[in-house]
Amino acid sequence: MSKKHKSSQFPPSRSNPPNQSPAGQNSGNLTKLNSMPNSTPAVQEAIAPSEPSRIKPEQISLDAHHHIQKYLEISHKPKLDKNDLNAILRLSQHLRIFGLLSAVGYLNQSNAQENNETRKRTFPVWRVLLGQMIDEINPSGTRKLMEIEAPNEMARELMKEIVKMANERPSEYMASWRKSLNLSNHWNFWARAYQED
Repeated sequence: MSKKHKSSQFPPSRSNPPNQSPAGQNSGNLTKLNSMPNSTPAVQEAIAPSEPSRIKPEQISLDAHHHIQKYLEISHKPKLDKNDLNAILRLSQHLRIFGLLSAVGYLNQSNAQENNETRKRTFPVWRVLLGQMIDEINPSGTRKLMEIEAPNEMARELMKEIVKMANERPSEYMASWRKSLNLSNHWNFWARAYQED
């Protein structure tokens, strides 16, 4: 069999346009999944990636930059000080080791530990960064976390939302944890960029 005959027997696939990966194709045409014949909801859910996992790295970096800017605005600071930077780096480490639920739970520790200086420095940073992330993941939530003015009330609402997600929507919780891990790297980068000289 000649090479010419062999190549004509297996024509190049035209299922994917040039320079477009299958993942990119799926993310751009998720609406087509609903019209797939013989496709059950379970199959559609397996094929369609969750919202947090579809966000491109460039968008995650922009989101992280916005989160850091928002913290600076709320704290009325032009730059991040050393304590702010350490709190952000600590959040990144906590997310990697213990997870999203644990990081949110840290914000809800008893008031008996309120005198702990490390917690005092950590609490505002974690609350703002995690609150913004959850608001973006769950835009249809009953209350926008970042609109709650009382810090402790906001932390309680954040905890309730994450516990509910973990119990009722575990796949969404895991996707949110993955997003928090991705975001944490960019939080670290932008925190260093906005650190005091």
